[in-house]
Amino acid sequence: MALSATRDTPRASSPDMPSLPLPPLPVAAVTFMLLASTVVWRRGDIFTGGVDVVVAGKGLLSVLALAVAFFTAVSRGAARRKLGTGSLWFLGVLLTASVFGALTYGTLMASGVVAVRVAIVALTVFLLLRTAPPHQVLAGLLWSSGIIAVVGAGTNLGSAGSGRLEGGLPPLNPNELAMLASFVVLAVVWHIVLGEMRWYLWATAGIFLGIVWLTGSRTALLMLVAGLVVMVAHMRRPAPALVVSALVAAATGILLATYTGGVLEFLERDGTGTSTLDSRFIAWSAAETWAETGWQTAFGGGLSVKLIPVAGQWWDTQLLDSSWVSVLVQAGLVGLVTAVAWVLWVLRGARLAPRPYRILFLGMLVYVIGRSVLESGLFDATPAFLMFMTISILSEGGTRRRLARQGAPLPGATPVDASTE
Repeated sequence: MALSATRDTPRASSPDMPSLPLPPLPVAAVTFMLLASTVVWRRGDIFTGGVDVVVAGKGLLSVLALAVAFFTAVSRGAARRKLGTGSLWFLGVLLTASVFGALTYGTLMASGVVAVRVAIVALTVFLLLRTAPPHQVLAGLLWSSGIIAVVGAGTNLGSAGSGRLEGGLPPLNPNELAMLASFVVLAVVWHIVLGEMRWYLWATAGIFLGIVWLTGSRTALLMLVAGLVVMVAHMRRPAPALVVSALVAAATGILLATYTGGVLEFLERDGTGTSTLDSRFIAWSAAETWAETGWQTAFGGGLSVKLIPVAGQWWDTQLLDSSWVSVLVQAGLVGLVTAVAWVLWVLRGARLAPRPYRILFLGMLVYVIGRSVLESGLFDATPAFLMFMTISILSEGGTRRRLARQGAPLPGATPVDASTE
């Protein structure tokens, strides 16, 4: 498999060498199936065990993606492609802690199913990266995110008029829809930072940024801005056209927000204000004392625990809307310490990656990690975990050396043959 690489920083764009082209069919199929198996198929549902059509369908789709990735890896002799394995060790410790907790909390069956799903996602990503160049896998995930976001938003545009845009097919909740759209915006800005200035990039960014806005997801928009700032900070001598375009876009956005009151409406979100954040604080406080035994304090209650009892309120349980509070409840202190160490390790690795990849990795990590403070799912079978796991493997020392040898497919770069290692 030929891989495009570069020896020097490109000085001009080339229409024949986009940064993230459409991946080959096997990679596109696996990444689409994998992403489709991690998004919501039934809105408002919390898995507590048992098997129905939705659970079976998502499971079969993820297993099919794993099977295709495995047989593709075997047929192409992918053992010659070196990858780090540290990410799998971190994940293994976290999943093992959650299973230990589920043993005594009474959620072994349901939590075991979730742990297996997470392991399948991670193993599929690992096998896929052993088979295909990194930029093809990233392209597959980002193209799949864009397709699912557009189809989901397009099949339920009417929901935007009632408050927040939600997905129709699949029935994505607003926050998940905003996350998929944000992935695309970050990828488009990555193209621009690398020197591509085509008009359709700006149009694509505008469309998906509009989807984020219509979802009313304040966390997604805030973290998207933070990720974009990190990426733009890596620019070297931006072209005058880029500066003018960015200033015009910013001025237009400010004028529209000022004269339409859009920012205030977005922040208030139908009068809810900070009520959603207040409910999160209640759950976070309850999570500090939920464990009744030392074993639960150490290992949690299993990955299927999504609701936590709360006292002193008119409601009895509260959803864990934070990945970090969730991992404390689901995998205990052992899982929390492991997760913190894992994230710090990935951030360090991303900072040491070759510059073209470093820009994208850091932007994505700032988004998914920042989002995880107020949203759950970073350590579950979700699109956020799928993106995090991919970047985690690519940021490892052994994998970084492979990236450095191969280079990145930058606009205007001269292709070189790096098909063998």
